[in-house]
Amino acid sequence: MNRAIRTVRNNEILYSAYRSARDAYSYRAGQRRGSFSQHGEDHFILEHFMRKRSGFYVDVGASHPYRLSNTYLLYENGWRGVTVEPIPLLGRLHRKWRPEDILVPKAVGLAAGCLEFKEMLPSVLSTLDTETAQAYIADGKAQLLRTYNIDVITLSQLFREYAGQQRVDFLSIDMEGLDAAIITSCDFNEVRPSVICIEANEQIDRARMLDYFETQKYNLLTELGCNLIVEDAGCARPGI
Repeated sequence: MNRAIRTVRNNEILYSAYRSARDAYSYRAGQRRGSFSQHGEDHFILEHFMRKRSGFYVDVGASHPYRLSNTYLLYENGWRGVTVEPIPLLGRLHRKWRPEDILVPKAVGLAAGCLEFKEMLPSVLSTLDTETAQAYIADGKAQLLRTYNIDVITLSQLFREYAGQQRVDFLSIDMEGLDAAIITSCDFNEVRPSVICIEANEQIDRARMLDYFETQKYNLLTELGCNLIVEDAGCARPGI
């Protein structure tokens, strides 16, 4: 199946038709479910914030603008924010489907600079981390589509340059292998998102992140699939 998808992916006309059909199906399915994310993370967040009609999010590793998105349901409910997605095709889709968001066509890493990015099939498994990419390929979970250099900024830079003084209600992070390193390198004295959703595929990463969140005074709200969702202990439950 991956070989067939790769063949289609390399044919611009066929891939455009395939993508349009797949995305249309995904959009309708998300509308029916009332959730566009993989495990209902977006629905949980919206309910946690009592379905308020405005809010600000930062989505790191946003991937597709609505397919498997933790923030598109929020966008449809009046929220706006910053989406970080370096894959050019997905960036163009973000500008089409989420024109009121700020798109950052970069990646978030431990240090600012320029790094090699591995774009995978499927694209949601694309990563800066060579070890993670090799593991996905060895396990048959993904194929390497192409590699290219991209601009990388830190999470603190992202907050300073694109969020500014804006209060961050929700931070979503999905960095395929780098999540624990990135979140534990962040100083939450400068910016404190009210709620954070972060991928934790490995038990060692999960334990590391939970320990760090405890030191930063974040409480675990729930676990959905492979994601931890935590809340700033100093936040009162938000109103509408």
